Amino acid sequence: MTKHGTGALRRGLFALGLCAAAALFGTSGCADGTPGDNEQKATTTAKSTLQLRDGRTQDTFVFDEFETRARVDVLFIDDNSDSMRNAQEKLGERLQTFLGSLAKIDWQIGVTTTDVSDGPYGLKGRLLDFDASHRRILTPTTANATKLFAETIVREETWSCGQVCPSTDERPLRATIEAIGRRASDNAGFFRPDADLVVIILSNEDEASDGGATADTYASVRAAVDQAFGAQKAMTGFGLLVVPGDKACLATAATIGAHYGTILNDFAVQSGGSVGSICAPDYGATLASIGQRVREGIKVAVLSAVPQPDTLQVKVTPADPTLTWTLKGQTLTFVHAPKPGSQVVVQYKAK
Repeated sequence: MTKHGTGALRRGLFALGLCAAAALFGTSGCADGTPGDNEQKATTTAKSTLQLRDGRTQDTFVFDEFETRARVDVLFIDDNSDSMRNAQEKLGERLQTFLGSLAKIDWQIGVTTTDVSDGPYGLKGRLLDFDASHRRILTPTTANATKLFAETIVREETWSCGQVCPSTDERPLRATIEAIGRRASDNAGFFRPDADLVVIILSNEDEASDGGATADTYASVRAAVDQAFGAQKAMTGFGLLVVPGDKACLATAATIGAHYGTILNDFAVQSGGSVGSICAPDYGATLASIGQRVREGIKVAVLSAVPQPDTLQVKVTPADPTLTWTLKGQTLTFVHAPKPGSQVVVQYKAK
């Protein structure tokens, strides 16, 4: 799925220490079995679970186009500078297209802004409230989720800030890092230990507005993810940007100080994601494409119990000898996403 994947497995093998790669039941991997934070309480993403006659558990996972039952935390980074109202409205209008394309994925959505300044609108990665009850996370069970999102993504300060406005030094990657840093405080509950992380950036400028020496990069975001969650955490970036080289889009937005999203595009590409044009008249096609990429990029399967590591057997159909894995607690993380249409059968004795 990502350039990060192979490195993640190698770092995971080194960090786990006691694990040993072995050919088991059609593929190979590394089993630790030590649960991470809250992992023993994780809910399985298996399509079905059986108790075999010999006392073992069998979990079956399906990675086809619509049956993926994984978990994804989606962090939207909203450029709230004074040129962005039209783009915010277009994004708000098409959230349902994105959610529909996620099919059976168990998703969460949070929104923060590109403003990490010390000014009055500097959220520094804090998630925005969606309603008066200070709800900061949308889920599939949230009533009127698309309405709440549309009302929140369009920022009042973007169009009526008066003389004191949001920072024009847009830093969506820094906002992502700071959002992760608030995982145990302001943003508690958003970053689930058994979920992939997806970052979707809406901005007509680059990191640090036009790039430069102070700009964060894919590497700095990936380092923050590794430090907070471990190297097995899957993180993919997407964007609605002024795509590098799109002169027509840049010219359209030139009067409001737009810049090519060069660093942000690199962030998406290096993490295995993609970008679409912020100048598109309708974001429906781009959001549907992002949703499909999210489904196809799922790398994590959550077992129904914590296995005894030396009993774990994993079979992938159709066979894929490159699909190695690591195990931590209930979470099985593949080095890359199983091919669409794959069935993964995992057998083990539970602790």
